Amino acid sequence: MNSRERVLTTFAHEEPDRVPLFEGWIESAVIEALGGSSIDARIKLGLDCLPLGWHPIGKTQAYGEGIDEWGRIFKNGQYGGGVVKTQEDLEKYTPSVSHAENWFIPEKVNQIKNKYREKYCFYFAWHDCSLGLAYMSMGIEKFFRSLYDQPELVKAVIERNTEWIIALVEQANHVEVDFILLGDDAADNSRPLISPKFFRELILSQYKRIIQASDVPIIWHSDGHITPLLPMIIEAGFAGVHSLESKASIDLATVKKEYGDKLVLAGNLDTTEILCQANLELVRKDVERCISQGAPGGGYLFSSSNSLFEGHNIEAIKEAYKYAKKIGSYPITF
Repeated sequence: MNSRERVLTTFAHEEPDRVPLFEGWIESAVIEALGGSSIDARIKLGLDCLPLGWHPIGKTQAYGEGIDEWGRIFKNGQYGGGVVKTQEDLEKYTPSVSHAENWFIPEKVNQIKNKYREKYCFYFAWHDCSLGLAYMSMGIEKFFRSLYDQPELVKAVIERNTEWIIALVEQANHVEVDFILLGDDAADNSRPLISPKFFRELILSQYKRIIQASDVPIIWHSDGHITPLLPMIIEAGFAGVHSLESKASIDLATVKKEYGDKLVLAGNLDTTEILCQANLELVRKDVERCISQGAPGGGYLFSSSNSLFEGHNIEAIKEAYKYAKKIGSYPITF
């Protein structure tokens, strides 16, 4: 099998020749350490999925400096609050849906597709969806107070953000990605950020709108303890779930047993300790745990439980993917 066939077989909840290797986001420091571009870094790691769509430097303030198009405040690339406090603010900080086109440079898209389409699987990844973009635009304290004080404003912000996400999803479909990864951090390490009741009232219907706008499967990403939300992720129509953060008490074997027939599972490799240290035997043990728990029967993409970021040990990263490729052949026998 080539990489694309391997991944699509996994999305069909069947066993390919081996477990596909995937990483949604890789920070620039890791890309530089591996050498080359974002595409080059993934190929060097042996990953099966390549990204289409890029942060449009010069056309957005997101994760840059100042107030971005959605009212989020950034300083040196770090989030520092939000300015959307009223309906008037929302009107001011709402980019046109046509802005979504800036994430897809036609010449670059075509160049990568022409070079790699016969082998690799393509995906588009975006972080900050209906919920995350809302609480960041409003500021975290303001958002959570407004759930009670200004619920109509919260709903308006969430709905407007959903329209933006739909525009991105439609663009990703237009350039013919094979799947989409949408990030929406909805939990901390102990519980969801909003109750399942609020999640159902405010977010579920918006997620359904997003799913309906796509002809390709969408994986939902969130850090934290998301287990109470997984039934609604299935109800919304997501094809999979990414992160499955082990340090947030996500037991991959349990999630596989309860939801593995309905969701493609991606992640669970520890990023806070295992990939930050130099003992490669510990890396291999965690890789074995992930594959033994997630891979049997298909429907599992081997991935970190967040992203590859500055502070990770490069040799640990390399070993994780090298070893996953070595031991990930089907049938899984350990």
